[in-house]
Amino acid sequence: MDHIGSLPEEVLCHILSFLTTKEAALTSILSKKWRNLWTLVPKLDIDDSVFLYPEEGKRERDGMLQSFMDFVDRVLALQGNTPIEKFSLKCKTGIDTDRVNLWICNVLQRGVTTLDLVLDFPRSDDDDDLDSDYMYFLPGELFVSNKLVEMNLRSEFGVDWWRGGTETFLPMLKTLRFESEWVLLCDELDVFLSAFPALEEFYMADIEWPEWDESVSSASLRKLTIYAGGFQDFRNPNSISFDTPNLVYLEYSDFVAADYPKVNLPNLAEAVLDFKLTRNQVELIRAPNDEDDVFLRLRNVWKLISGLRNVQRLFFCAETLEVLSLCCESMPVFNNLKFLSIISDVDLGWQAMPVLLRNCPRLETLVLKGLLHHVTDKCGDVCDCISLEDKGRSLLSCPVKKLEIRGFQGTVREKEMIRHFLESFPCLDVMEVYADQNANDPTNLEENRFYKIIAYKVHEEDVSTDTVLKSELLFKGKLVKSESMPQTKMEEISSQFEPRNNRHMYDMVYMLHGAPPPPAPPQEMSQDYLKEQLDAAKIEIAKLKEDRKESQRILDALFDKIVEQNPMIASAIKARQCATDSGEAEASKDQENKRDFEALFEIIVDLYPDFASVLRARRGGGLERGETSRDQEEMTELDQTTIQS
Repeated sequence: MDHIGSLPEEVLCHILSFLTTKEAALTSILSKKWRNLWTLVPKLDIDDSVFLYPEEGKRERDGMLQSFMDFVDRVLALQGNTPIEKFSLKCKTGIDTDRVNLWICNVLQRGVTTLDLVLDFPRSDDDDDLDSDYMYFLPGELFVSNKLVEMNLRSEFGVDWWRGGTETFLPMLKTLRFESEWVLLCDELDVFLSAFPALEEFYMADIEWPEWDESVSSASLRKLTIYAGGFQDFRNPNSISFDTPNLVYLEYSDFVAADYPKVNLPNLAEAVLDFKLTRNQVELIRAPNDEDDVFLRLRNVWKLISGLRNVQRLFFCAETLEVLSLCCESMPVFNNLKFLSIISDVDLGWQAMPVLLRNCPRLETLVLKGLLHHVTDKCGDVCDCISLEDKGRSLLSCPVKKLEIRGFQGTVREKEMIRHFLESFPCLDVMEVYADQNANDPTNLEENRFYKIIAYKVHEEDVSTDTVLKSELLFKGKLVKSESMPQTKMEEISSQFEPRNNRHMYDMVYMLHGAPPPPAPPQEMSQDYLKEQLDAAKIEIAKLKEDRKESQRILDALFDKIVEQNPMIASAIKARQCATDSGEAEASKDQENKRDFEALFEIIVDLYPDFASVLRARRGGGLERGETSRDQEEMTELDQTTIQS
């Protein structure tokens, strides 16, 4: 019984929607029911690289690109005016851009709600020539659709919204994503965003700001991601404002702007801040000069930081932490912050860490991606880099319960910092240390095998005279053995971490990478042991035989189904068997019931040339014919499929 084919058409169309349009079209050869089913799929996924295959020089061969464009034309023609939900199109140089725009207009007229366009059409060599015939412009119909809900535009050569987009109004659009080396907008950013009254998610990557003030202003926006590169030659952008009262997620990567005059983010729950600094700016931050204009502009970053005061989750990169050292006197109190993640860099400092941790009164989880950083006297009492009498004072006021350290390299300095944290965080219950497998000292075999170190705080009611030490061996993420490290080795390593004071005690668990240890055979091969191994082998052989029988049963059922549903094939099979068995009157029962798959294949090839064409294309690598012939057959395969439909 054909379990898949018996499903409702709506379900089958949903299954086909997970395939590319080319793959879905190939299912039309399965049976009459499937012949036109793929044309009803409400999602089109067309990728010229999938159609042409990633073979070097293939797209330059005569007729290849033309066949691809003809295929897309036929697909759209076969679908007629049926509604469409999603249209994905990926094209590179060589495709007729006029036909591309016709395809986009076709799906817009049919009410498409999601557009995913990857159009790598290069501009002319003269980037200033806006009238160049070689510049691609999006169709005007795209900018005034009242059905579009999501749009993704990607291009290796840039997204140009300027031509044709001056009258943009997309009232239903909720998600807009630009991924390109540059984005040319028709207006200033706040004016541009006003054309999308329902926009909830806005993503811009690899953009360069123009030489004027910008403002991200939207009452509907909830998720904002900006990856910017300032100006060319690493000049910092002018003033940037954020007026997004309903924003809940902000991911912002850029050079520090000269000013942040307005930051309205009252509902922000999560923020990722990734500032970029030049080397000169780093030196200026460490040696402040109130008469330097660049330094004064950098100090304005406090306005943006102040706007983040309501967040619950906060992520800082190493450069951002360096910039925050300019905000120590104006650092806001993060009353809602429960999760803080910081990336460290050996060349960048922790000067802002003391005041930052003191201003997080409800912090529960602290993640440090790397411990090594540039040491200055302003690291203060947070780290163990310098000798201070009141070392750890900022940590004593921090309520963090879980500390996660990533990129541990096993250096003495890191171990001392870990000890310092265990001694100083008063509420710390769990510390997890993840080793950097690429950076550990290869001569230190035990530490090089570390996957994870966990310290569990021992509370007063659980205190015993001895600290519990435990090790576990992991293989492919699964525990395969406990107590895989000698006790003396665990004690030696633990002594490098454990607090020197008696205020806090921690049990340690060491998780190691490694292959599962093979079961050790007994020293003497007893008869019982050999019998046990033999019985296990017999069970395994019996299981393999059953698996083989089940596979054969499935194949036989498939053979019978094909013959049963196709009378012409059944007649041909019967005639062939009669001819074969005419001289073998005493054939055994097994021979009479044998299902000859080779004969079945030959009959199908004779009766269904189209099916044979598909199979030969699939077997193309093993057929003795030239590349050009194989390419033409691939095109013929899809041509026949769409024409017959």
